[in-house]
Amino acid sequence: MIRADERLQRLLLAFPLMADEPQLTLDDVAERVGTTTKILRKDFASLERYDTPAGWVDTVQVLIDGTRASMQSSHFKRPQKLNRPEMLALDLGLGMLQHELPIDERELIARTRTQLQALAVRRAVSVTDAHKGDVARRDDALAVEAAREPELASLAVLQQALEQCCVVTLVYQRPNEAAPGERRVRPYALLRADANVYLVAYCERATALRVFRLDRVVQATATTDRYTVPADFSIAHVLQQGHVFQREERVDETLVVRYSPQVARWIAERLSLTVGDDGWLEVTYPLADEAWAVRQVLQYGPDAVVVRPAHIRDRVVAVLDELLASDLPV
Repeated sequence: MIRADERLQRLLLAFPLMADEPQLTLDDVAERVGTTTKILRKDFASLERYDTPAGWVDTVQVLIDGTRASMQSSHFKRPQKLNRPEMLALDLGLGMLQHELPIDERELIARTRTQLQALAVRRAVSVTDAHKGDVARRDDALAVEAAREPELASLAVLQQALEQCCVVTLVYQRPNEAAPGERRVRPYALLRADANVYLVAYCERATALRVFRLDRVVQATATTDRYTVPADFSIAHVLQQGHVFQREERVDETLVVRYSPQVARWIAERLSLTVGDDGWLEVTYPLADEAWAVRQVLQYGPDAVVVRPAHIRDRVVAVLDELLASDLPV
């Protein structure tokens, strides 16, 4: 029996070899990976289109021509942008690898982990500032996900306010308002989800818990007023299926999306759902952020169909029309 974790390890070792040394034979790759040609062929044969989600995931083409093995992918050729949780996960993996290597081969991994830990424990503003300029010419540089300057300034204020329990005055641009408004908030948590950074805070104007997206914060100013986080506060109250939903208006609208058999199995496994008899999967999401809904659908391309509501379907069509009318690649 072939174990899935062992197969994944062999593939992760084989892909960079094939990308960096395209002239290797299949026998050479198998020997370098530490397996037989027969097993490696079975590993490649296991790579079905259903095993890879559509949308944001990079396409990897594995080519086997006779005895030759090669691949086409830019994934292993460019710096990777990592957020803080991803850097911590990478450090954990490197630590396991370092423990398994012979003593005389651990120095490189130890040096890489030291650089990674120096980045992972610093604030986002420090990480970004330290890697501006000639980062591309530094061999020891680790690429991290950058943010726009206004977001970094607001993030620094919010991080300090969280540590000191200071009330913050936010100038915030709601998507349905023409001009930004001002409000006083008590920051409870900062979290990242759906490719955005969110502030979970008690809004004094609404006298309720609210979620604010960092890229909509025009300005954040800390005050000298203090507050105490309630003992019963839980971040789970604002999380549903791993996503953050903002409900400033009490609405019960939902987003219903049907996913094609090409991606349905992967999504069903991630959300612990069951695929229909026809191979399609219908998922219902709470709908409070229309921008998130459009991104969610577009990332799966033709493999996602908006069942309802109609206005989200219209927005998806409008975004596609804008892309087709622009000079940007689609």
